[in-house]
Amino acid sequence: MDPRPFQDLVDWQCYGCGRLNSSGFQIKSHWENDEVICHWRPKPFHVGHPGRLQGGAIATAVICHAVWAATATAHRKEGKEIREPLGFAYSTTSLKLDFLTSTPLDAILTLRARVTSMEEGRANVLCSVFANDKESESHSQSKKSAHSEFRALCR
Repeated sequence: MDPRPFQDLVDWQCYGCGRLNSSGFQIKSHWENDEVICHWRPKPFHVGHPGRLQGGAIATAVICHAVWAATATAHRKEGKEIREPLGFAYSTTSLKLDFLTSTPLDAILTLRARVTSMEEGRANVLCSVFANDKESESHSQSKKSAHSEFRALCR
């Protein structure tokens, strides 16, 4: 399995995850055991209220990360590599996002996603967002900013 982030294996222009979109978020998702992990640092222009990250920016990161969690899980289950041209990918059908606390604009976000079910081209993904989660700290020491339930359809 290629250790590079999934987004670095395809030539996408997506605003949230496309490595070819220099104006986008360019999130980077990868496997960590059975979870798909992403660390992302917002830019100053992602500001909402003073000093706080705008909620739509969090939603964009969650959507793209969850799409990749579903897509990578399906590829892993089928024994296929993620590479260009990508034979299939998932796309958003619904998102329920609960903001648990405001998120500091200068935080490094850690997104942790896992597929809870996958059948007939549909996937359900749970994704949690942590602010300033460090690899050496447990989740209980980081501040959970948001939790989402995501549904996707294979296209």
